[in-house]
Amino acid sequence: MTKRNKLFAKLKNNPANADFREIEKLLLEEGFVLDRVSGSHHIFKRGGVTFVVPVHDRKVKTIYVKRVIEIIEGNRK
Repeated sequence: MTKRNKLFAKLKNNPANADFREIEKLLLEEGFVLDRVSGSHHIFKRGGVTFVVPVHDRKVKTIYVKRVIEIIEGNRK
């Protein structure tokens, strides 16, 4: 199992304790680019898809982690 797969499995099993660096790493590996940062909002883009991740104290809320998981699983199918 690769590091990427381990990280993905960790976030999928426990989305409540996600660190922004982990989310950022997964999004960048999925082909997203950090377009800009506006305050606490990190805006990632890939093609016509824009994904905004609000970050507070390096933590990401569970709903955003679940959306990242959905995006990645959608790409794998």
